[in-house]
Amino acid sequence: MISNQTTINMVNHGPLTAIEIAARCYRNWMGQVSFEHDLANYMARGYVVTRPSCFAMAHIVTLEPDQKTPPRWTAGEPAWFVRMAVGNPVELFSCVPYYLPWIAFCRRNDGRVRVYKLERLIRKVKEQEQRKRR
Repeated sequence: MISNQTTINMVNHGPLTAIEIAARCYRNWMGQVSFEHDLANYMARGYVVTRPSCFAMAHIVTLEPDQKTPPRWTAGEPAWFVRMAVGNPVELFSCVPYYLPWIAFCRRNDGRVRVYKLERLIRKVKEQEQRKRR
């Protein structure tokens, strides 16, 4: 049907969307870098996923073995480095643009980089989701 009337109503996604939560987390944990500056950088040179229910920013990096622990990967192996992620991990994993064997991230900007096999992390997240449903 064609009408001369134009009525557009925004859908209310709740009190805060995932990107709004990410911006607040930046203010709390990463005071030295503004969310807007980092977002612009990741939009130009990285990967950004944004939906009302989930948000993520990531770069592709190469991993180097740590001198203190035996290496689990080959030097120069590619990985996703996730700068920020908000939302259901299962939904976020469904948004990964393509497969890389490793995923790395810091928790709340604590400076310690955690590196996991992507398949293992996905499996653990799915197991947790199944336990919640029981």
